[in-house]
Amino acid sequence: MDNVEKLKLINWKELIVNKHTWIESRLVNHPSDTHAKIVSRIFTIPFSGVIQEHHHLVESMADAIEHYVFDKETLDKMKAEGVVPFRKAAQFFGDTNPVKDGKYGELLLYILSEAILSTPMVSHKITSLSNLNDQVKGGDGVFFGVYRDNLSILIGESKIYKSFSGALESAFDSLDRFTKSYTSGALGHELFMARTNISNNFDFETMELIYRAFTPGDYIYSECVKTHPVLLIFEDREIKVIEENSVTKVDAENALDAWLTTKKIAIKAAIDERLTKYPNVRPCFLDFFLIPMSDVGEFKKSLYRAIHAIDYKEN
Repeated sequence: MDNVEKLKLINWKELIVNKHTWIESRLVNHPSDTHAKIVSRIFTIPFSGVIQEHHHLVESMADAIEHYVFDKETLDKMKAEGVVPFRKAAQFFGDTNPVKDGKYGELLLYILSEAILSTPMVSHKITSLSNLNDQVKGGDGVFFGVYRDNLSILIGESKIYKSFSGALESAFDSLDRFTKSYTSGALGHELFMARTNISNNFDFETMELIYRAFTPGDYIYSECVKTHPVLLIFEDREIKVIEENSVTKVDAENALDAWLTTKKIAIKAAIDERLTKYPNVRPCFLDFFLIPMSDVGEFKKSLYRAIHAIDYKEN
């Protein structure tokens, strides 16, 4: 059996240390749409009565940060030494304005890429930061596994914006940096960072094969497709309208379903328009996680509060 077949036969889902089983109760996963290489998945926050309350989602996301920041070996060592991993992990999120900080989107991208796509994160990039208030450079998460029957290198992008169009445009602009030249520049840096910082969540043989998969020129690398999981969290006034006009939870859920039927058409048209504008992105597989909210700023402030146990105070 050659090494490509070995990688294809690995149960990548089993290699995910934190199973994220809570995701099904924190986000409603609506039916996905697939068109050629493009998958669109819409998630919404469940209604509590007639209001979408994000607090349970935020708490579960905060609980996941230690696995996002550290591999299992490091976590076990910390626990053996009496160190609290959550406290150490929280330090990597720094004391920056949560409304402007991209790490919160990257955290949810990691969770969804593992939970929904069953592709484990390859490298804990956030631990490379020397200044904890800085942003992680390059892609917003690197993953590996079998995606749509192909061995795949997955490089993620996450955007949290006040509008869907702004989030989508920014995401395509970032993806364009990777796809304009797949032999140098941004992608080359991303592959180098990943293969030199492979997570110890994998056994030695798997780590060696992943290293080769992330090395341009290697046979295994040539057998991998490029996939970009893209998380877009955006604000939409219609959610607030639904909350204001609904009398019962059933009313709210029905109104949301009706709105999503129309919204999906607009989303597909907007993605198609960007694919025309950014032709270099078209050869790649794109998997969109789309989460509309009534207030993205409050969502990020709540996540800051859940991680740091205090409200962010602007100077």
